[in-house]
Amino acid sequence: MRYSLIYSKRARHKLKRLPEEAATRIVRALELLAEDESPHLQVKRLTNSPLFSLRVGVYRVILAFEHQQLVIMAVDLDHRKNAYDNL
Repeated sequence: MRYSLIYSKRARHKLKRLPEEAATRIVRALELLAEDESPHLQVKRLTNSPLFSLRVGVYRVILAFEHQQLVIMAVDLDHRKNAYDNL
């Protein structure tokens, strides 16, 4: 069972601005997560929120899951010190 990945406009913009090595690591981590049987068990749920956080080095990817349609949406990503400021 494979989940589909969708990147929000904000996540795509920030991904393009990252160093190439960091962007590659994030994309690879998201692809591995999408191939997992239970991807929501590999990430941390944010307190009082339907969103999840995936750690990739010093970056955090904020995710939303749609289990009925098997979709993972990358809502936002940022350095760990700024990742949760705009939620």
